[in-house]
Amino acid sequence: MKKNNYLFLFAIITGFLISIGNPAASAADMNYSVKAVIPENQIDQSKTYFDLKMAAGEQQEISLEIENSSDQDVTIQVDINTATTNRNGVINYGESKGSKDSSLTYDISKLITGENEVVLLPKEKKTVNYMLTMPKKSFDGILLGGFYIHKKMTQEEIESEKNVQIKNDFSYIVGVKLTETDKKIEPDLELNTITPGLQNYRTVVNATLQNTSPIIISGMTVDAKVSKEGSDKILHETKKDNQSMAPNSSYEFPISWDNQELKPGKYTLLLTANTEDKKGWNFKKNFEIKGDVKKLNKEAVEIEKTDNLYFYMIITLIAILVVAGILFFIIKNKKSKKTKHII
Repeated sequence: MKKNNYLFLFAIITGFLISIGNPAASAADMNYSVKAVIPENQIDQSKTYFDLKMAAGEQQEISLEIENSSDQDVTIQVDINTATTNRNGVINYGESKGSKDSSLTYDISKLITGENEVVLLPKEKKTVNYMLTMPKKSFDGILLGGFYIHKKMTQEEIESEKNVQIKNDFSYIVGVKLTETDKKIEPDLELNTITPGLQNYRTVVNATLQNTSPIIISGMTVDAKVSKEGSDKILHETKKDNQSMAPNSSYEFPISWDNQELKPGKYTLLLTANTEDKKGWNFKKNFEIKGDVKKLNKEAVEIEKTDNLYFYMIITLIAILVVAGILFFIIKNKKSKKTKHII
């Protein structure tokens, strides 16, 4: 349990640091602060996020303390999200555009109700209350999510950033971890769909990994190898360390296609995943890349069009041979005529 707490805290801090970006810029924009008001039933009072053990159906008020340090009115947007996993293998507490995972039984965003917008006067500090209602049916493991808090932009700020390509969105994350029992839960990993795609405009094949258990998977090393179906020759391989997954979540693990075209055909994926706790999974799955990948290949950058290169080389070689043959025939013909004339 302690190890998961450390990992949870690390993920929260990492998400916060990523979101605030450049310290010099954040000093000017982070003109408000947020902290959790830690309740008496907090598992560890030293934690700065909500880590609560409650009973099925129990209700409890939890609070955020928000302070405006600026000389202007500010509107703070407060979103409540269930934790997901992004394609970098990092637990995400911000908004997720994808649908909820099929293995997720209880969604934290549905269990906490309260204000989504908080208006603060200059230098005002406000305690904002939210109602947390646990599921009526008892569960084992953990529910993971958090408050994603950021300043709502004024119309003037929106207008001023219209022509800005890189926009900073400084935010706070206050995590929420809920438990009911002390039962130990073993992680369970599944390999689902395998599909071609692009990452940063480079060709990849995405292997969807799913954590179907209500527990954090952390410190995971994933090694994915792709070969032609029926062959042992490895065509492409991607290995990544320190992958983490939120409870009951999925993410697309991108396998680099090494800047090569996605060629239609039948392939085999061998994927192994191992955690620091020596928990491991081995998957072998056949998949097919179909002919509808032309658009992906066209959109990809720095792609090596090896087939076209070989094709042009062969055509060029044939053309050279044909021209050389014609020249040889013409020269030989001329020599033959000259010889006859002399005689």
